[in-house]
Amino acid sequence: MRFLFRLGGILCAGLMLAGMGVGSVQAQETEAAAAAGSVVAELAREVPKVQGVLRGAWTKRWAEQAGALERIQPRRVKVDEKEILVDESLFYVGRYGSPLTYVRALDLAEKHGFLPSAGTRVFDFGYGSIGHLRMLAQAGLDVTAVDVDPLLPLMYEQCSGACGSGRVQLLSGRFPTEAELVKKAGTGYDLFLSKNTLKRGYIHPSRKPASPRHVIELGVTDEVYLQAVATMLKPGGLFCIYNFCPPKSPDDKPYIPWADGESPFTQEQFAAAGFEVLEFDVVDDEPARELGHLLGWDSDGGMNLKTDLFAWYTVVRRKR
Repeated sequence: MRFLFRLGGILCAGLMLAGMGVGSVQAQETEAAAAAGSVVAELAREVPKVQGVLRGAWTKRWAEQAGALERIQPRRVKVDEKEILVDESLFYVGRYGSPLTYVRALDLAEKHGFLPSAGTRVFDFGYGSIGHLRMLAQAGLDVTAVDVDPLLPLMYEQCSGACGSGRVQLLSGRFPTEAELVKKAGTGYDLFLSKNTLKRGYIHPSRKPASPRHVIELGVTDEVYLQAVATMLKPGGLFCIYNFCPPKSPDDKPYIPWADGESPFTQEQFAAAGFEVLEFDVVDDEPARELGHLLGWDSDGGMNLKTDLFAWYTVVRRKR
C-alpha cells in the first residue's frame, strides 16, 4: 500500500492537538476477499513481507493479526458539511498508510523489554486510524488512543469496547489539557506510543512554518506534558516516539515542519520528568526504507526511498 506522510491537515493550531496467526479457514476467506479487492486481504499478503525484517517474536505475531481484521461494509458519514465514504481502505489505512507501518516502533519497544501479556496496556497519542489498535486488541492488549481529527469519532463511533481477547478505547480531544479525557484514559500503561505526531517540527519548529496549520499546540508546557505521560505509565513503562519524514528543506526553501522528525523534547527534559533515556534521536533511515520497499512505497513510480524517506526514533523508560 502506498505510504502517506501524516501531513498537517488535521494537526493544526486551531485544533490544539493535544490464536495469533491465520488459520486455513481464514486463509480461504482471505483468498476470496482478495478477489473482491479486500484491503484486509492485501494487509494479510503484506504480513510475511514485513516479518522478515523484524527481530522481536512478539511483534512478528502481532503483524499476523492484520489478516484477522474484520471486513467493513462501506457507509457514508458527514463531517464539516461534507459527505465522506468510509470504505475498508479509509477505515483501516486511513490517510496515513498501512497499520503495518507500526511494526518498526513496536519492534523497538520489544527490543527494550515490551513483552505483552493479557491485559497489557498501550496508549497511542495521535492514532490516525484503527487498524493497528484492533490488531493490538486482538492480541489480548488493552488499548486506549486519542486524536483530534473530527472524522474519527464519526468513522469509529461504535468501535470502542471488546475486540478479540482485548479492548479498544477511543478518545477525542486534547491530551493532556482536558481533565475528563485524562481521567477516562486512566493510568497503569506499559507503553505510551506516538508515531508521526510528536515531531520537533510540529511542536517546536526551528523556522517559521509554511502554514500555522502545521503547528501542534500541546496546550501545556513540555514539562507538564512529559509529567502527564510519566503519570500514565507504570514504573518501567516505555515511551516510544517514531517518525517517518520526507527530506528537510534547504534554508532557502519554505520550511517543512513534518520533515523535522527528531524528538520535540530534550534528554534533560526526559530526565527531569523521571525517565531513563534508552535511545535518543536515533537515525533509522535504512530500516524505514527497507520497510517502505517491502510495503511497495517505491513501486509503480512511487517515492524514491533513498531521497524521499527518513526516520528518527526515541525510546525512554519511566524510572522504577
